[in-house]
Amino acid sequence: MGSVPLSHRLGDGWLWEHFACPVTVYLLDAILYDLARVPVLRHFLAAARQDPRLSLASPESGYAQWLQESVGVRWDHLPFGHFAKIKPGEPAVVPQARLCVIGTIGQELGNSPVHESLPGLLERVGVNDPLLRTRVQDALLASDADAMPARTVSDLLGWSPETALNQLPALIAVDSWIKRHRRMAAVRSLQGVPVDFFGTGWRELLGDVPDFRYVGNVKHQDIATLLRHYRGLVNFDPNWQHGVHDRVYTACAMGTTVITNENTALQDMKLPGDLVLPYPAQKPNLSALLESSGLLNTAPEPVEPNTEVLLAHSWAQRVTPWLTAMPTLAPMAAGRA
Repeated sequence: MGSVPLSHRLGDGWLWEHFACPVTVYLLDAILYDLARVPVLRHFLAAARQDPRLSLASPESGYAQWLQESVGVRWDHLPFGHFAKIKPGEPAVVPQARLCVIGTIGQELGNSPVHESLPGLLERVGVNDPLLRTRVQDALLASDADAMPARTVSDLLGWSPETALNQLPALIAVDSWIKRHRRMAAVRSLQGVPVDFFGTGWRELLGDVPDFRYVGNVKHQDIATLLRHYRGLVNFDPNWQHGVHDRVYTACAMGTTVITNENTALQDMKLPGDLVLPYPAQKPNLSALLESSGLLNTAPEPVEPNTEVLLAHSWAQRVTPWLTAMPTLAPMAAGRA
């Protein structure tokens, strides 16, 4: 289950106490955000340290590598699968020579004002030493910056992982600022490229830009169908080190090229090279990348779903080996029936 249902109680007990089977919380974002949004997750983790039925899983493994020892529970890496939507007999679609961006901006949990500077934010969250503030800023904005800003800040401030887990407002504020900064840098580098934006906040931050269209929202279950009508999807992972958004798998499964930030998981997942155009998150130049790839300059051709990706990156292919590897539990570990 996701973390949000943990807040529900049945009678006098927490939800997870009413299952005799293993219960795994699937973290859809960095654990810092789940801990802040769903405070009861700390109760679940405390229970999981005593009960081997309970565990975490996440589509990204960088946070587990950093924090698992301090969290103290089993924490599995379970990558996203695709959400492709295929109708038998449906004809192929000739996509328009445009890209699409899907996602919101400006509503990050860190609640940083749109025009707040990074030095101003760091001072606001308690980095009072000007020299240390400069070191942190330089590290966060460096061309080779860590994919995970929260870890950068924690390391430079000398925080142990245990301390970091109790500094959520500061770490989330910085992570959210960098997330917005990286996304804005990427889309601004698309100047001159025809792009449609799905999601809120883009018009407010970008204003009127030639060739940019602000289309509105799209439901998650409709993304796969939408992607068939575009030459490519521009993807931003949420400051993850090793793990990509489900939209990457869905786009590739539908045969749509995805332009996405570099991530160590891309090589491991063995997605088709002709469908993935990676760019450096800290120094994006997407218009040049697209020009060199010829993605928007080639003659339009009908696009078919990619059978290889459909089979290799389905949810069945994700969940089956994960369940097979799950440890066998002693009967005494069962919860309330």
